[in-house]
Amino acid sequence: MRIFLIQAILILLVSSACLLHSAVAAYSALLGGMLYLVPGLYFTWRALGNKDANSARRVLLSMYASAIGKMMLAVALFSATFMLVQPLSPFSLFGTFMLLQLSGWMLQLKLYKTGS
Repeated sequence: MRIFLIQAILILLVSSACLLHSAVAAYSALLGGMLYLVPGLYFTWRALGNKDANSARRVLLSMYASAIGKMMLAVALFSATFMLVQPLSPFSLFGTFMLLQLSGWMLQLKLYKTGS
């Protein structure tokens, strides 16, 4: 959860910086961050929140189902965003999405190396 909190703060910082450019860039950056964060939170809740999994098979099944659900949710959210939100700044949206993807990898590596 610490990684999600850091990423949420990063979304706010990037959106605030984009506000200096335009309001469209700011809310596009905010949407890009949410498009990354919401499916990730869904996966975490679904895969790691299953306390009654008593076998490796159930855990693996839960992980696969969660990953598929995360992908479907991401596709649905991207589709809804592009259909319903106008005007939209694709650079801000995808830039923030990719920044969060990279930050997630870097934060996980850092946590793995420190053993936290």
